[in-house]
Amino acid sequence: MLEVEARWLRARLQELGDAELTPLLNLGSSDLQFRTVVQPWIDREVFAPLRGRGAAIVHSDLKALPGVDIAADALSEAGRARLRAVGARAILCCNMLEHVTDRAALAAGLSALVPAGGLLVVTVPFSYPYHPDPIDTYYRPDPKDMSRELFPELRLVRAEVVDGPSYGPELLRRPWLLVRDVRKLAGLRDSPSGTAGSRLRWLFRPYRVSCAVLRRE
Repeated sequence: MLEVEARWLRARLQELGDAELTPLLNLGSSDLQFRTVVQPWIDREVFAPLRGRGAAIVHSDLKALPGVDIAADALSEAGRARLRAVGARAILCCNMLEHVTDRAALAAGLSALVPAGGLLVVTVPFSYPYHPDPIDTYYRPDPKDMSRELFPELRLVRAEVVDGPSYGPELLRRPWLLVRDVRKLAGLRDSPSGTAGSRLRWLFRPYRVSCAVLRRE
């Protein structure tokens, strides 16, 4: 998650009343170290303010790791049953849709978890390099198109493409990454994105993220 993306999420969540936010289900949460050490802005911008408001937060991921409350596969019936039991009023699904082969099935499962009056907040890269985890289908949609195609049962409340930094400043701070990038180019030729996925293409242009807030009437 980009830091600007985390700040966007914080702003959107601050616009909501306490009753709309709890329990909140965070799908594809990764573990506590990732949220607090590797990308500390995730906890600082998104979850610390929610905890300060007294919101109940349930983190879910595929793997049972520290900081993961529910280890579940959102694409399986058993996994969806465990997630439904949370009774979430709000659901976060950040940077997951590009990492699954059947995103329509994942989207349908997500939509089914949203109760009447409930919210779904989705982010997905709009302009970003190839980043397998463990795969990257190179799904890079406009947020309005994504909402219309994947979540037709939900009303789009807000759609925005958020601009982040470019790769240039990071490369200036860590110039040795250039060696890694050049070495990866050969491997990327065989990836779904081809050499178009190289971070060097974002040397001067910004990373961009599609962000959407949806509600079930």
